[in-house]
Amino acid sequence: MKINPVSNKTFIPAEKSVKPVKSEVPAQKDKIEISGLAKSLKSAGQQKIDEVKSRMDSGYYNSDQVINKVAEEILKEISGE
Repeated sequence: MKINPVSNKTFIPAEKSVKPVKSEVPAQKDKIEISGLAKSLKSAGQQKIDEVKSRMDSGYYNSDQVINKVAEEILKEISGE
């Protein structure tokens, strides 16, 4: 029986079987654009909030007129009018 010596050569696969290394492409970042109309609506909403805060601070919502109006609207909602 013949014993062949172990080779010191390293096996290098053919070019076709080597998978290409993917180059890393920088990830695209999301971008948002807000229209002028949306910006104006935000501004209008903030104005309304400021107005309500001012009324709360002045006690406007504690007046009998406002309390009666709220009570009337609640009764209308409950009765289905």
